[in-house]
Amino acid sequence: MGHKKKTTIKDIANVLGITPSAVSKALNNHPRISKQTKEAVIQVAANLNYQPNHLASALRKGKSNLVGVIIPKANSHFFFFYN
Repeated sequence: MGHKKKTTIKDIANVLGITPSAVSKALNNHPRISKQTKEAVIQVAANLNYQPNHLASALRKGKSNLVGVIIPKANSHFFFFYN
């Protein structure tokens, strides 16, 4: 079974003949990108089954929006009732 490559903003940019930066801005609804370009990007992204890479986005932004929880014992009295 072959491994299908995930669609990237570079793939969308190549189809439309625009820069990956313009694709990124269009997907993020940047005000300086025309409505026509945004619509084209969204259409091509849907056709190519584009899904954002949340890990790459978190690395770029330096923020993951994840919360870590450290617990002393999973079998403590408190966790027995809420588990």
